[in-house]
Amino acid sequence: MNDMTTTREKEIVIRPPSGFGKFDPAEYYRYRHMLMSLVRRDIKSQFDGMHFGVIWAVIRPLTVATVFTLFKKFSGANTYVHAPYLMFVYSGLIFWYYFTDATMQTAGSVRKDATIISKIYFPRLITPMVPILSNLAGLGIAAVPLLTMMAWYQAPPSLTILLLPLVLLQCMALVFGIGTLFAALTINNRDLEQFLSFVMYIGLFVSCVFFVPEMVPEWARPVLLLNPMTGTMMAFRACLFEGFVFPIELWTYSLAVSAAAVVVGGLAFRRAEATFVDKL
Repeated sequence: MNDMTTTREKEIVIRPPSGFGKFDPAEYYRYRHMLMSLVRRDIKSQFDGMHFGVIWAVIRPLTVATVFTLFKKFSGANTYVHAPYLMFVYSGLIFWYYFTDATMQTAGSVRKDATIISKIYFPRLITPMVPILSNLAGLGIAAVPLLTMMAWYQAPPSLTILLLPLVLLQCMALVFGIGTLFAALTINNRDLEQFLSFVMYIGLFVSCVFFVPEMVPEWARPVLLLNPMTGTMMAFRACLFEGFVFPIELWTYSLAVSAAAVVVGGLAFRRAEATFVDKL
């Protein structure tokens, strides 16, 4: 009688998600290599094929900051900004461009990765995570001229810079919440992509990128402060520049809005992902 060796293969059962409460961190940890591979792909797509790829990451905020600095100089406008205005505006622009680029790309991430989504299984929330992480490379490159300005103007950061990772994580959470919500909604209605793009454009002028809240009349200031990016932007600058008070109350409000956005966006995304393949 011949010996027979039987082997049992491990069975992996894939079930459709049902609610945000079923989020399994262990599953995302198992797919961490795929996440990082997609992030590297996105970074390469941003800079490969362009001889001046790194320069393009800098030239946009630097040009806009220069234009506004010249406008302030020639107009003599009082912006209530005590730091060098070029440095002030440039810091706000690179942070805002990270926020808008990451949000728009997160909102369109499902359509961008439609081929992968329709062929293989992986935790679908990886898809909107990719642009949030890949755009950090552009932010890091754009920060180099800012560090140069800080050295030129002799404006070293204070100890508040230790809070910078927390502010950045809060901004990433806000991007994730808004991006996943619109990623779910735009599957059925592409008009919402244009709506989000319009909101991002208007937000540039109401998020304290070019000015501080003191420049706004008191009656309009509460409306300005309802924007969660106002507190985030002020906290970002307070981490970088000495003399800027960290806005604890405003940033706490921004943090609460970001947490709510993560929950709402995550629930909407998980609800919609069961029909992604059919609608892509």
